[in-house]
Amino acid sequence: MGSLQTHTLGCKVNHADVQAVAECLPARGNRLNASLVGTCCVTAEGEKQSRQEVRRAARRVGPGGRVFVTGCAARLKPETFSGLADNVVVVAGEPDEAAAAIAAVLDGAGPAAAGLQGAETDAGAEAAAGLRAGAEAAAPGRTRFFLKIQDGCANGCSYCVIPQVRGRPRSVPLEKVRESAAKMIAAGFSELVVTGINAGSWRDGGLELADLLEALAAAPGLKRLRLSSIEAGRVTPRLLEVMQRRRAICGHLHLPLQSGDDGVLAAMGRRYDAAAFMEAVSHVRAMLPEVNLTTDVIAGFPGEDEAAFENTMRLVEAAGFSKVHVFTYSPRPGTAAALMGDTVPPGEKKRRSLAMRKLSERLQDVYRQRKVGLTSEILLESPVAPGVQGGYSTDYTRFEVRGGAPGEVALVRGTGVSSSGVVGEVIEHE
Repeated sequence: MGSLQTHTLGCKVNHADVQAVAECLPARGNRLNASLVGTCCVTAEGEKQSRQEVRRAARRVGPGGRVFVTGCAARLKPETFSGLADNVVVVAGEPDEAAAAIAAVLDGAGPAAAGLQGAETDAGAEAAAGLRAGAEAAAPGRTRFFLKIQDGCANGCSYCVIPQVRGRPRSVPLEKVRESAAKMIAAGFSELVVTGINAGSWRDGGLELADLLEALAAAPGLKRLRLSSIEAGRVTPRLLEVMQRRRAICGHLHLPLQSGDDGVLAAMGRRYDAAAFMEAVSHVRAMLPEVNLTTDVIAGFPGEDEAAFENTMRLVEAAGFSKVHVFTYSPRPGTAAALMGDTVPPGEKKRRSLAMRKLSERLQDVYRQRKVGLTSEILLESPVAPGVQGGYSTDYTRFEVRGGAPGEVALVRGTGVSSSGVVGEVIEHE
């Protein structure tokens, strides 16, 4: 039986795009023997891992199959992927465009590769960009759907290559998002994750992100609504009020920090200083006392000395993040930061990255320990051992649960903590 295998690296927007491409492809039954790889270019390591995954996929499908490569790294450097194997095809564009190109190749009517021209990438209008919210149908057995509401960014961070490959900001209109959400709920998805390259910049006329979340949270049959990464400066009182009032909205926010040092933040082109960031954190915790906060940090940015790194360590601990996604700085082509020179030695970057990850592990353990003895609502997702399901609480804490089945939302009592998450047992099914 032929099948389409998917593998995605990078952010939730990349996952949303790959998910949407797969859903757009018509069923082909035995004729389909292909792999779809969503690539990432946010760091040099991300590009390296993307190339490795494409090579693995090419071996899996064999000479008679096809590997379709999409995502940010494929847009940035298509030539580095097209030459990896004879059965590799680079596709680009919005999900429906990429799906059309893939379908043409599988049907023998298309070129060996398809590209996205700059005029399409930079188009401000949703129609010109071919932007769509999600997909038309859900894959069987999936519990979480990434609902893409926005693409592109104009923040101009000095280290970031994403504007080159994602273009200017553009938003999916409210009604299109609502239609896609309704289809995913009807298809059985228990959780919708609202995502975008800069989700906080979503607009539809006079409507802002808080209005979108309010509308989605009222969707009939919705169990959970989660907001993915959002800049701290985009967290408005109205957004917090909606999150506080609407039970379906999960109590988790991912607020990218990148650095806790004012000098480094200025060099990065970030639009806040350390004090402003901490003020935003304080506002969030005042409105949502039980919220779980996570973040991103870049280690080894040009000009970051030991004092600057220690400032970041202190801020991360003071903010009480439960997890830190640590990125080791690598120069990205065409960015302002690449012109600053790669001033922090590789060994020092590695040391700082490791130190930040150890801090993250300690903070994560502290947060997980708080769940022991308490009852949490867990969306069970997939088996991790015989009779044990992995899943997440509403505040995005990882659980390993004895009892239940994938797709269920169960009340779980925390009984302990392991290296993989909170250990628990089901006390009540949905």
